[in-house]
Amino acid sequence: MYEQVVHRYGRLDVIYNNMGLMDPGDRSALETGLQTWRRVQDANLTSIFLSCKHGIRHLLNTDPAGGSVINAASFLADVGAATAQMAYAAAKAGVVQLTRDLGVHLARSGVRVNAVLFGPIDTPGQRAVFERNPGAPDKRLVHWPMGRFGTLAEAAGTVAFLASDDAGFITAAALPLDGGITEAFTVPE
Repeated sequence: MYEQVVHRYGRLDVIYNNMGLMDPGDRSALETGLQTWRRVQDANLTSIFLSCKHGIRHLLNTDPAGGSVINAASFLADVGAATAQMAYAAAKAGVVQLTRDLGVHLARSGVRVNAVLFGPIDTPGQRAVFERNPGAPDKRLVHWPMGRFGTLAEAAGTVAFLASDDAGFITAAALPLDGGITEAFTVPE
């Protein structure tokens, strides 16, 4: 796929690895089966590893070398959660560490690698997760400092910023886009 892009457009400047599979069978490590664990890891971590493995070489082969890799992670990579899907959170923590390692490893090459720690973004998939648990949005919204889902426009703006030259001195970072959730202990009701 990357070779086709480079052949068609002459170069590759940005790789955006946007993957987020939440499996209904992914629960506590005590309950989750190995097949579900592997499916969630493959979808959320291995896919990003493979995209980086095969795509970054094209960023390095441009003249001049450089570009931006943005990996979709989750705020769950940075917090423990009693109700979170543990395979998903572990995979996204792996994405954050892969991002850090690649960002440091490639820093002098001109290739920047960053992650976005997404919180709840208002998408049909995110809404479906909450619809499986009636009343879950109301229970959680009270604990979200901004009290709302993030918008697709806010997500796109954050990714566009990290892809742009304005973020030229940012690499190996995990940028939270979660409305303050990971920094909140308590919020007013």
